[in-house]
Amino acid sequence: KQWYQRRVRGNLKFSEIKPPELLKLEMAKFITVNSFAEYLKAAESSKSTCSQIFALFTGSLTASGKSWCPDCVRADPVIEEASKSLPSGTCFITTYIDRPTWKDPANEFRKGDLKLKSVPTLVKLGSEQRLVESECAKKSLVEMLFEED
Repeated sequence: KQWYQRRVRGNLKFSEIKPPELLKLEMAKFITVNSFAEYLKAAESSKSTCSQIFALFTGSLTASGKSWCPDCVRADPVIEEASKSLPSGTCFITTYIDRPTWKDPANEFRKGDLKLKSVPTLVKLGSEQRLVESECAKKSLVEMLFEED
């Protein structure tokens, strides 16, 4: 048997190397959407297939390839790196929100169950747990949100 090391909650674990087709099954599912309606559809369809669902609401990308939102520019790489360790059975929905939509005080993201007050916001669906603005750029907080049951 072949073994590899991986870090789990700060500790080294040894695991058997598995064939690529099994590794694909062990990855979290990543979904990208660009509107409130697409987010609702993705969240609803994920309920039946995912044990945990995380949702990131972030500023859409401009022509330069960076978000219009400065906090999002700082947070996105931190969240992306931490999300690589999400376990299988987890869904991660990234919702890109364009600036005109976000600046409208009556937009759907600010109403209803979400009640977003800022972007970026990282939410563990089905709980009250969320990180907002500069909290999303703190690796320790993002990892803690991903690890808590």
